[in-house]
Amino acid sequence: MKNTLICGVGNKLYGDDGLGPYIVELLEEKDDIPDNVRVADFGISGFKCALTLSDYDRVIFVDAISLPGSEPGKPHLLRLTEEQLRNSPNLGDLNVSMHETDLVKILATASVLGFYPQEVIIIGIEPEDASVREGLTETVKSKIPQIVDAIYKLINEDVSQN
Repeated sequence: MKNTLICGVGNKLYGDDGLGPYIVELLEEKDDIPDNVRVADFGISGFKCALTLSDYDRVIFVDAISLPGSEPGKPHLLRLTEEQLRNSPNLGDLNVSMHETDLVKILATASVLGFYPQEVIIIGIEPEDASVREGLTETVKSKIPQIVDAIYKLINEDVSQN
């Protein structure tokens, strides 16, 4: 089985940007997370997160994801190989993260250090309001079950392949 990190990133003081930490809190309350899966909230600590990636075969990032043309509440699931990261000159222009812990920069740092995991998956929801405020909007809250289900599906696919 793949040694997996479910990594929540984001800032709870900026509304929907707190999605990653919120999901991590939910998952930490579960008693059915396999032993090969670690759940961690890295908040806005990007460099610490990049250094941690060396310990994992697969990393599932959970974050508010802002993609051009997407409406608030739209779920996203992206897979990003190291080759895609290195060969896409415009990838750095893509505003995936809503906060200073930019996922592309975390992954670029991990790549330079030789820590890039075999598999990187980014799961998130298009934010509705990432202004200074506590709590997720109802639009984003309503999609939480979809995100949790997607995470469990990935975990269970790994178990069923072994």
